[in-house]
Amino acid sequence: MTPMNLRWLFVFCLGVAPLAAAAAPLILAKPVPQGAMPVRVHVFEDYETEIEKRWWLRGAAVTTNLPPSLSGSLSNTRACRATPSKDFDDKMGDPAARYNAVIFNPVPGPPMGPRTRLSFRYWLKGEETMRVQIYSLSKNYHRQLVLAALPQGQWQSATVDMTQARRPDGSGGPLAEDERIDDIQFYVAPNAELFIDDIVLYEAAAEKEEELFPRRVIWTGWFDTGKQGVEWPGHFDIVLHQKPRTWDAAQSVPHAEGGLPWIRLQLRGARALSAQSALFFRYHLSAEAKITIKLVNTKTAREHAVRIPNAVTGEWDDVTISFPVPLLPARQPERVDEIHLLLDRKAELRIDDVLLFEPGK
Repeated sequence: MTPMNLRWLFVFCLGVAPLAAAAAPLILAKPVPQGAMPVRVHVFEDYETEIEKRWWLRGAAVTTNLPPSLSGSLSNTRACRATPSKDFDDKMGDPAARYNAVIFNPVPGPPMGPRTRLSFRYWLKGEETMRVQIYSLSKNYHRQLVLAALPQGQWQSATVDMTQARRPDGSGGPLAEDERIDDIQFYVAPNAELFIDDIVLYEAAAEKEEELFPRRVIWTGWFDTGKQGVEWPGHFDIVLHQKPRTWDAAQSVPHAEGGLPWIRLQLRGARALSAQSALFFRYHLSAEAKITIKLVNTKTAREHAVRIPNAVTGEWDDVTISFPVPLLPARQPERVDEIHLLLDRKAELRIDDVLLFEPGK
């Protein structure tokens, strides 16, 4: 994360140009640290693939004016440039106002935790303020905060505490635990230029977490909302967590060949691995069994496999597995489109909060 020796101004504004309305109440805040390894990554977008392009509601992918790569092995090839937009807030926004905006829809509407953070990189010119806005599916309204006195003409990193966001008139209360969200939105004045990259919406790290924030998110999988086979393709069942846990998990099903339990997670497209990649997930194993985890490229039949011989049984645990992956000829990255978890004997495996990532440094 790029160090920033600035003061940040959070403004609850009325949603009309200029962004920082004079009558709006002000909240002066220090920068929010990005923190350590998140409890969960709800959604990310780095614009490196077009897998989720249909959910880019405003903004255009560009290959120029890019920030330095966050990865230790891969180049940064694309970012997103803001394009003309109205305010998506049709209740308290000004329907006549126009902006430049980057907006995407984090389908299938993840439920938030109590400490929601939004991390992103930005390049801004022609305006010192930027409005960050989020839509609540649960409440059916938008909340926003505005960053002011921002530097011009250079890439910066930012992390904001989305629980500080409010409706334009200050009402609505904070973003709450289990509240489902939708569109993530960045607005600037119509004569300003804005580029956005490396968006990560996440639940802030647990206290005393020592693992660093990922350098790069490759794929995130949770199963609380959306349907198996649609938003979450693959072979598994989506089942309710047993109390006191809430929401859903993915459960193993018999493999067509041999009948042993497995989970196949399809990543909705090919994702480039870093030279050092890792896989984190929480799991519950009903009986003793060895778990083999594979990162798979179904087009080339290449796979990278690691076995967990002594998995915990009868209770939820979590594991992080390292996958050193050599670059292919011409220094091209390996790409995978599926994750397989296979058991060597009959037992029930449940998983949740899957994260494929490049570890922090």
